[in-house]
Amino acid sequence: MSNKPRRPWIAALLTFVMTGLGHLYAGSPKRGLILFGIWSFWALLCSVILLAVPNIFIIIIFLIGGFAIFVFCVVDAFSIAKRRKENYEPAKFNRWFVYMGYFVILSLISALLSAGVKTNAFNITSGSMEPALLVGDSILVNEVIYGVKLPLLRKTIIPVTDPKRNDIVVFIYPENRSMSLIKRVIGVAGDKIEIVNKKIFINDKAYKDSYGVFKDSNVLPQSVEPRDNFGPVTVPENSIFVMGDNRDESLDSRYWGFVDLQDVEGKAFIIYWSWNSDLHKPRWGRFGLTFK
Repeated sequence: MSNKPRRPWIAALLTFVMTGLGHLYAGSPKRGLILFGIWSFWALLCSVILLAVPNIFIIIIFLIGGFAIFVFCVVDAFSIAKRRKENYEPAKFNRWFVYMGYFVILSLISALLSAGVKTNAFNITSGSMEPALLVGDSILVNEVIYGVKLPLLRKTIIPVTDPKRNDIVVFIYPENRSMSLIKRVIGVAGDKIEIVNKKIFINDKAYKDSYGVFKDSNVLPQSVEPRDNFGPVTVPENSIFVMGDNRDESLDSRYWGFVDLQDVEGKAFIIYWSWNSDLHKPRWGRFGLTFK
């Protein structure tokens, strides 16, 4: 096989595509696989710690560590290719289809590793959860705390636990399944829910409404709308009853009914960014706020 020197910039670029791919190109496949393993382990560990201990400082430390590992992988692939810039005889694995296979296989491995430890971002665009969540807050959502779902079918295949009262959950909007909403769990399966003059009763006992706020002193009769007087209803099996903390300005289960547990996408657990659009500046004091 003819001599084909390695080009350092290609090795670096391929590493950006997939950790270890640049090393394969540069002629060091074993080193690339080891670095891929280290990178994957760190990413998995970071995800686990993030879900178990939602602390902004821990998140920053792990992100810095992950960035450092990634930079090392890029620089290392670049350096190996640079040493072989003048003289390199391609090996049998230096074929485009091998690179493609490497990328596909390691992508599948990465997907499997992350299947059980998954977070997602959610942006707050309405005031229905004020004051807990403000317009402009960006939060991370733990997508596996209630169970592991099949991505395409949205079907829980490994149940963990059901949402509990007062959890802040993201779910598919029953009246428009292309949208996701965020509300607080008020009732779980079997609960009898009734609202009398803005006061919530669960199983005929007054609910300690620690999170609800009311901005309208008017009390509307149930014949007008179910905002202030509602029910009684019983939450069915495999369902939850949700409400926004901003009780007078939230379209929730009082209006469109229960949320199926299969439609619950996860639990809010930390604010990682908050932007005040009125003042055009970040709300620094909200960074890192967590939810129980």
